[in-house]
Amino acid sequence: MTLPMLLLLCAVMLVLLRHYSARSALESTQRMNLSLARYIVEHQPTGLLGASGEPNAALMRELAMHVMMINPSVEVYLLDRQGLILGHALDLVGQADPVGRRVNLTRVKALLQEDPSGLRLPIYGDDPRSDGRENIVSIAALGGAAAPTGYLYVVLNGQQQQSVTATLANSNAWSEMAIGLGLATLLTMALMLIALRNLTRPLRELTAELRDFRSKDDGAPVDNIDGEIGILRSAVRAMQHRIAQQFKRLEDTDNQRRELISNISHDLRTPLSSIQGYVETVLVGGERLDSGQRALHLKTALRHVQLLSRRVSDLFELSKLDAGRVEPKYETFCLAELLQDVVQNYQLSAQQRGIKLRLSAGSHMKTRVSADIALIERVLQNLIDNALRHTPPGGEVGLELEAKDALIEVIVSDTGSGIALEHLPHIFERYWRSSGVDAVESVESAEVGLAAGMSSGLGLAIVKRILDLHSSVVNVQSALSRGTQIKFGLLRVG
Repeated sequence: MTLPMLLLLCAVMLVLLRHYSARSALESTQRMNLSLARYIVEHQPTGLLGASGEPNAALMRELAMHVMMINPSVEVYLLDRQGLILGHALDLVGQADPVGRRVNLTRVKALLQEDPSGLRLPIYGDDPRSDGRENIVSIAALGGAAAPTGYLYVVLNGQQQQSVTATLANSNAWSEMAIGLGLATLLTMALMLIALRNLTRPLRELTAELRDFRSKDDGAPVDNIDGEIGILRSAVRAMQHRIAQQFKRLEDTDNQRRELISNISHDLRTPLSSIQGYVETVLVGGERLDSGQRALHLKTALRHVQLLSRRVSDLFELSKLDAGRVEPKYETFCLAELLQDVVQNYQLSAQQRGIKLRLSAGSHMKTRVSADIALIERVLQNLIDNALRHTPPGGEVGLELEAKDALIEVIVSDTGSGIALEHLPHIFERYWRSSGVDAVESVESAEVGLAAGMSSGLGLAIVKRILDLHSSVVNVQSALSRGTQIKFGLLRVG
């Protein structure tokens, strides 16, 4: 943008220089010849106008001869007092005679002063041989300045003279001036480019850093559409947006932290209160409690200790998963065998609850998968445990394997209470509770199948984190009073 502006400035300066050089040349010519008309009048042997106001034809012919010999560009005219052309000293072969035309004397009467050297020149008068054209002139009064009988009107730059523009074009001075101006412009351009480059270097370096930063952050290069300022503006807006997002995330994180602390306090306080109550009962009762009652209270306290331990373990496990400190150890194994082992471990717990736990007949395929067997076992345990807890007695929990493209899908279904449609997006959030379902189990639910692993309200959250590590998508289908189906896929090998 800077280079075209400098070139345009140079062109404007050349045009102005040419214009004012031409004007200066006309001013110099007129100033040198201001007294030419008066000199001619004063050095004539007789008057140029006769007693009756008629021009002296013989004297005009002689004057024409002398003028043409000295300066062919000068045109001499004889005017009456109103500016009417009476005669001239011209050689008009094949040209129109200007006699009879009128010259406007109003603009040139300033040249009739005794000392016109203080005038601002050039002063233009009418050119008798060109309608509407102006020219530099010299004028003198005939018969005395007080009561002139006419005027001698001298056109200083007549038609025989080349135009001032053509003269300038052939002028060495003008050529040298134009070359000098061009060189000065080029030097100015070079100095400005160097100065601008030095001045804008920090801006360009900052722009490059921001472009690299945006490219790394967004994964796509930033187009230099609006130049450095545009990139900076875009980067500032992006940073403002990102800062606003980070503040929002900080607020969300703070709210989640407070909710987590509240939930953990609730989860830990309940079993601790129960443990404290049963232990105090044993201590206070002393000898008044028989051995059977004392054993029952201690066993109940022990179950609460185990439940508390399980909840603390779940918290640590979820924390490690959230912090990214768990890396899957991939190995190839038979998924059907793992399902059979997990189902066998939960059969007793299901029988005690009055629930039928089954593995579908088509789930004994020997297809192998690649995954972390310990983490997948944890997923299956949490899903089965969750299904058992929400299925009433007489219900059924089923597991099934299904081959689908390059994946083996695991399907866990139950005939339990189901989940409302608006609650489905939240079931994998830690400590989320649907209506009427508390994450903290009662003592009775803790007593059943505790060895198989009971949920602490974090089971589905742990499932989601583990499957995310395996790049596996969880799909949930559920309806109130009609049960729930959860399925996920693992990469098949062979």
